[in-house]
Amino acid sequence: MLREGRTPPDKTAPDVFDSRRSLVEAERCLYCFDAPCTSACPVHIDIPGFIAMIRSGNVRGAAWLVRSANALADTCGRVCPSEVYCQPACARAKQDAPVRIRELHLFATRSERRREFHVETASRTGKNVAVVGGGPAGLGCAFELAKLGHTVDLYNDGPPGGVPLKSIPPFRLPEEDLLHDTGILGRFFTAHDGTLDGLEFSSIAGSHDAVFVALGLGRDRPLGIPGEDLESVFPVLPFLETAKKRPHTLRIGSRVIVVGGGNVSLDAAATARRLGAAEVTLLYRRGERQMLVWSAELGEARRLGVEFRFLAVPLEILGTGRVEGVRCRSMRLSADSDDSGRPVPAEVPGSDFLLPADSVIVAIGQDVRAGWLTGLTRTKKGYIRVDGQFQTSMPGVFAGGDSASGEGTVVRSLADGKEAAHAMHGYIMRRG
Repeated sequence: MLREGRTPPDKTAPDVFDSRRSLVEAERCLYCFDAPCTSACPVHIDIPGFIAMIRSGNVRGAAWLVRSANALADTCGRVCPSEVYCQPACARAKQDAPVRIRELHLFATRSERRREFHVETASRTGKNVAVVGGGPAGLGCAFELAKLGHTVDLYNDGPPGGVPLKSIPPFRLPEEDLLHDTGILGRFFTAHDGTLDGLEFSSIAGSHDAVFVALGLGRDRPLGIPGEDLESVFPVLPFLETAKKRPHTLRIGSRVIVVGGGNVSLDAAATARRLGAAEVTLLYRRGERQMLVWSAELGEARRLGVEFRFLAVPLEILGTGRVEGVRCRSMRLSADSDDSGRPVPAEVPGSDFLLPADSVIVAIGQDVRAGWLTGLTRTKKGYIRVDGQFQTSMPGVFAGGDSASGEGTVVRSLADGKEAAHAMHGYIMRRG
């Protein structure tokens, strides 16, 4: 069991390879034609190409190849889920084990961090585009639009970075990696720092040839139960942001309950342990097999001593002023399925139980936070509705990332931005 106040290493983070280990690992690549790893990568990095460069000693070329395809190369080298995308597709896995692609990616970009990064851009088109939102989708779009020859204005609350900057814990993403990425990207657009809540969207749309909306989500969904207004109940995004920037201001006590069943809830649980909570319990209304999480993150939470109460739902948060406990009810999985194909949980009458707690972290999902988006058609879940070309219901306005497709990975949002940029380019150039 982890002692209070002790900060352990993170077992979900990639190994940091040195030159020798990188060369040995690069030798394992089969350099497939029509490589399945490249197809599986959302931003389609030429994986055999950059690994071949490492093998030949051209680490600078390898880093250039990765950065040219991935706007947040150092960030993805840290947080891209290796069990989801390129490595499971690796042909080498049929012989023994997949090539450690993420580790080689990180080796290349870290090794060349001190060198200037240059990328060729197309001839200037004379067109001006706006990107609203400076998270992964917005940055991916801005980078690609600039490479296509357009002038890009980026509108964002504060410095660019989005969720990686604000909410991904430092034990998963050292800030220096993200800041190096955003430092490079800053040369490809003009940043306009302000508040998106008061943004004059119609004015921006009218003064640009096209607009990409990449707001992310940003508003935590409440539980909607009694006691949620008590002092030590934390929505997960503000909790993670505070834990990252001002951890000394958090008073979570020794017993913490996290409500949720996604990767963000695991981040919150791991963060609470690192802040010194002696007991952290994660409540999830379904079973372990229905959690939408990465196995490495789940294993890391267990290693840290996080306890799991599956098939349980909170009914009421108890306390006077601060949290003292949570009244819960057991659940069962019914024969019905929801839109995700998972069984719908149903309450078990007479199964209530009480869990003592000093604080509660609510991590049951997020919604889009932007009142000025009334002109754009939304889906039933409140996301921005887009077609196959990322076009919204408003001509010339495109959207992507979490605000259009729901919670996803950093690299999937980057891919949305990159693909949308090419759709926008076609739209702009057809209009002349």
